[in-house]
Amino acid sequence: MRSFLWLPPLFVAASFSLATPVAAQQPDQTATISAGQCWVNAPIKPRPIHEEVEVVLQESSVRYAVTPAQLREGVQQVVTREGVKTYRVVPATFKEVTEQVEVKPETQRSVVVPAVYEAREAVLTVEAAKTVLEPCQAAGTRYGNNGAMAFCATEVPAREETVMVNVLVEPETTRVITEPAVYETVTRWVIDQPARVVEVTTEPQLANVAVVETVNPEKVEQRTEPAVTRTMNITKYEGEPQIVLRQAVCDSDLQPGLISRLQAALSSRGYSLGNIDSKLGQRTVAALSDYQADNGLAIGAVTYESLESLGVR
Repeated sequence: MRSFLWLPPLFVAASFSLATPVAAQQPDQTATISAGQCWVNAPIKPRPIHEEVEVVLQESSVRYAVTPAQLREGVQQVVTREGVKTYRVVPATFKEVTEQVEVKPETQRSVVVPAVYEAREAVLTVEAAKTVLEPCQAAGTRYGNNGAMAFCATEVPAREETVMVNVLVEPETTRVITEPAVYETVTRWVIDQPARVVEVTTEPQLANVAVVETVNPEKVEQRTEPAVTRTMNITKYEGEPQIVLRQAVCDSDLQPGLISRLQAALSSRGYSLGNIDSKLGQRTVAALSDYQADNGLAIGAVTYESLESLGVR
């Protein structure tokens, strides 16, 4: 009878040769078991998923620093009654004056100055002197019979009469007569100084009041406190725990070369198992179990599904 490889937990194993082609994993626990094979009933743990998570230990916040206001006591003048401007009317003053008031203005009128005549004797020619022809004897006409007659020119003197005539000495004229203005003496009151408005200013009334004034106002400074975070490694688990039946390498088939290749594969994936010594010791089994748990494989034996997953032939 072949010897069995016992790995925790307890496995039921059967002898099997590596040269025999067998499926690495059966989908259920009713797999057909052939002679020479070794099988284990092994658990599958939920597969751990390791993540780095940044955890906010304290959220960012806004901080305020308040610097109180600086105050100073003092005295301030307060107007208790406002000043005002008013106005006063100063009435007009009068004075008595006597003056001549014209009641009739100066006038001018024209009068006619008759003409002046002088009576004088005047000799008037009532008939002017004239020359008349009268028949007379002229030489040669007395005895002649030729029909010629002689006429002699005789001057008839003018006939005059003496008459009385009025001779214009001064012609008729006009002259202007000026009648002087007529005045009456009256007494009247006239404005000596007109009415005026005088501005009257009333000064404000003041009182001293104790006051507190601000020298420096209050200051509020704002600053933002950054969030406090921490990076933490967390492990999540995927899947549910199971008990499955898997074909394992029989103890008689664990050759040093196979163990060496298994150790090298685990070491290349970061699993610590010490030196690669081709011996299936406790550290190698622990490293294999860690690998199986991390990858959702049946844990506790050198199974064919583990070798296939590691790429070990």
